[in-house]
Amino acid sequence: MSVDTYAVCPCGSGKKIKFCKCKDSVGELDKVLKMVEGGQVVPALDRLANILQEHPDAAWALAIRGRLLLDLREYDSLSENADRFIRLQPSNPLALTQRAAASIFKGDVDAATTTMLEALTESGQDVDAFVLDVSSVLAYTLAQSGRFLTARVYATLAMMASGYEGGQTAVSVLRQLNSAPSINQLLKAIPPTIERPADADWGERYDEASSLLRSNKVAMAETKFESLQRTAAGQPAVLSGLLTCAIWSGDVEKQSELLKKLSACESLDFEERVRYRAMSALVDPEMPELSVGVLKLEAEIEKADEIEMAMTADSRFVALPAEMLSQMRVNEDDVPPRAGFQILDRDKPESLDKLPAADDVPEAKAIAFVYGKQTDRAARVEVLDVRTQDADQVRELLGKVVEKAEFKQEPGDALPLLVASQPPVAMIRYQAKPDEAEALQQEINAKRAPAAIASAELPILGGGSLLSTADDDSKRLERTAVIRVVEQYDAIISKGTNVIEEVYRLAKIEAPAAIEPTDDEIEKIANEDLNRVNPSKLNAESLIYLLQRSQQVAATPAIRVFAQSLIGAELTEEQMPAKMVAYMTLMNASTNSTAALKTLEEAKAFAAEKNLSTANLLLSEVSLRLQAGDGEGFQRTLGELTSKHGNEPEVMAQLQQMLVQYGLIRPDGSPAQGPPQPAGAVAGGPSAGGGGELWTPDGGGSAPASKPAGDGGGSKLWVPGMD
Repeated sequence: MSVDTYAVCPCGSGKKIKFCKCKDSVGELDKVLKMVEGGQVVPALDRLANILQEHPDAAWALAIRGRLLLDLREYDSLSENADRFIRLQPSNPLALTQRAAASIFKGDVDAATTTMLEALTESGQDVDAFVLDVSSVLAYTLAQSGRFLTARVYATLAMMASGYEGGQTAVSVLRQLNSAPSINQLLKAIPPTIERPADADWGERYDEASSLLRSNKVAMAETKFESLQRTAAGQPAVLSGLLTCAIWSGDVEKQSELLKKLSACESLDFEERVRYRAMSALVDPEMPELSVGVLKLEAEIEKADEIEMAMTADSRFVALPAEMLSQMRVNEDDVPPRAGFQILDRDKPESLDKLPAADDVPEAKAIAFVYGKQTDRAARVEVLDVRTQDADQVRELLGKVVEKAEFKQEPGDALPLLVASQPPVAMIRYQAKPDEAEALQQEINAKRAPAAIASAELPILGGGSLLSTADDDSKRLERTAVIRVVEQYDAIISKGTNVIEEVYRLAKIEAPAAIEPTDDEIEKIANEDLNRVNPSKLNAESLIYLLQRSQQVAATPAIRVFAQSLIGAELTEEQMPAKMVAYMTLMNASTNSTAALKTLEEAKAFAAEKNLSTANLLLSEVSLRLQAGDGEGFQRTLGELTSKHGNEPEVMAQLQQMLVQYGLIRPDGSPAQGPPQPAGAVAGGPSAGGGGELWTPDGGGSAPASKPAGDGGGSKLWVPGMD
């Protein structure tokens, strides 16, 4: 097949074939593409190798070879191919993208981001599909590393590209970034650009930099913004432009620095400044300004068995299950501890046959592991997750059971505020019904979470807490920023707004007023303001829009408000399905199973009235009854579901999958033998600093693992049927 010499060369140089160095070899292109389309990838690579040997300047062959090597995950060969491609065409965006891809899979995210920016600069506004493919992979990698704003810009680039059909990865990344309750709402949107003053004498230079930024020439734009900053220092618009450049480059240190500078701009509204200050502490994945200090204590001992017996007998120590201890090692060569204990802040209850009062439920102040003597180490006690502010109390309790031992201390991994703000309920085996345990859990959270948040000692407050700095007006900006951070974590606020109200009171800070938008203003509402919206002036269409948007970014309090408003609104016949969606959404966002079941009954009545299918409702009820430990209700719902929808294969398949997940049946449909086994502990052990859980087992078995901090987890009561 003849090649159109006036077509753009596939090498990525942007030149037409007639004027490109590839013109002498590109005649082989059609043969190679047919081999690839026919699944003959290895022969195609062999053919490309021959072409490159005959025509060393055949850049199109390097472009195709790089894509094939990426698909085959031949990352070393991809790196070599990229280097050769760049030597041939140093400014070729496809060559630079291949190098970025190779860096991603070597684990060098910084190099990948820098090289990808170079590729985008050379691409301009016309970005090749291969560049967008790798941008999506880079977005995923950045999200995994906690650089959420940078991940968002690269995923958005791929998703919004005109004519690009491979944006599934980018969509998936954005969905995960939006829906994660452990990602702060302040990081679920790129900070909007601040407009320059209309009469600024530096306006023309600013517009040039902004134009470069819109054309994806980030490095060039950053140079101009930096030059502009020297003559227009402290201007919010210039700082905003530099911030956008820092987000693209993935430089979280610079992002934080610029956000702090913006928060210091007195020309901005105080609430804007608070948001910038809060974001400045959030953009660093380690969040050093918003983390609670933790210590590790260690002491050598003479007789491990005596220490173990002393801890077992002490009312302030509760033993961890043996099967959990077997997994308490970083790698297979490590020796697991012979015993492990949570150190309690109060005596453990004498009776475990029923749940205690909320005030009597102990919290874990630390975790102590007892190790026997090893070939190269003496017997020892290691104490983890000791908050700096609790160190004296923990040492005092240890002194009663580990006499004459000298505990040395060293810094441990700091606890993020999200984890430290949740009461670390101790893992004690109680017997209780799930709904009783759930009610107690909510009571514990309502009583203790505000104090846990307000007493957390944070670097952003100079090592103080909201309580200790409550009367320090010089820290008003930082104190307000801390509360804004807390109330924008859905993992915290979804448990009840009363917690945040109490934190405001303890911190002596006035809570922001509710927002009452009109139908024309709803699209301007920021993610972090969704939970403040009073929807009394909105029509049904606006409620539907805001409900969908709140679902996308996991704003649970807003979801409840908009769903309840939509259920009570006057809807047209065409809008009636939206009411069923509102019922389902409200049910999933309920604070407890009792409230969820109440909403479910209302939804079933509505479905019956409107002659709508109840399949999804009944599937949800099966799950709710199981979680609530309601065996009779579970059997009743199962019978209703099979009688009404037994002839619907999709519904029955969903039911089977659900029962398999709960461990009630095997994948082949046969009954499972015994209850499902709970998961084991992750390496490193359950955290005493945050996320410790109170467990009420279903009659024996091992304790489930504590949730990792990244899940935004926190204290949860473990109950029969839920472990």
